[in-house]
Amino acid sequence: MVTYVSEIDPTTLKTKKGGSASFFAEISGSIYDVSRNLCRQLNSDNGQQAEAIVMQAVKTLTWIIKAMHHNPQSCFAECKDNDEPSDNGEEEEIVSKDPILSLIVKLSNIAKNRYKDRREAVFKCFASFATSCDEGFMTPYLELMIEPLHRVITEALSEVDELRKKRRQLESDPADLANDVMQILEDRCGTDEFLKAYATVKTKAREKRDTRKREAAAEAVHDPQAAAMRKLQKHDRERKRKKRRVEERKRMRGAFGKSL
Repeated sequence: MVTYVSEIDPTTLKTKKGGSASFFAEISGSIYDVSRNLCRQLNSDNGQQAEAIVMQAVKTLTWIIKAMHHNPQSCFAECKDNDEPSDNGEEEEIVSKDPILSLIVKLSNIAKNRYKDRREAVFKCFASFATSCDEGFMTPYLELMIEPLHRVITEALSEVDELRKKRRQLESDPADLANDVMQILEDRCGTDEFLKAYATVKTKAREKRDTRKREAAAEAVHDPQAAAMRKLQKHDRERKRKKRRVEERKRMRGAFGKSL
């Protein structure tokens, strides 16, 4: 796909040589369909994302976001009178209003999950979007991009045990990439806009955290059984997270050893 789109002008959806219409121009909604499939690919399980495939997806999505900007009308399928209503009308409404917003929302949601490979793939997309598009192009979507970046940085800062210190000697920390992408966004979108969006993200994160604490305290009083069950579920998620981290470290150590 990346080879195909590299031969197409994202502003006109025509081939750079010959000027013939691409299938993106001929088939309404194909741009959105391809972007959705690539997001599903980036959302695959840890360890199943080959670096070469991820980079192809990043390059293709970078082309797609430019095509969406110049051809928003081609990003969603035309509905006929006899078409049945879609089960996902809300998503289609977002696409029709702003297909780029729909794409950034998908990527941001993927990066919110605690999976290193998925997060790194999404952050590479954000960095590519910011550096390949005109300055300020991504400014309207800063908050959506900063939110998962801020989450990764905050999580990294809270992990200050010796295991993390030793691990950093063998593998890159997810927060390193997040910090790099944050710097790129600031450089490309402007310090004022970046700091404004970053402050909003931190405020929303703090409010969500305070709300969860209040709800947990209220639940412990009014429904102690549900509170106990929620605590067990939290411990189970933490156990799985630690197991996933151990597997990631083993995989990274294996890759590190092969490179020597």
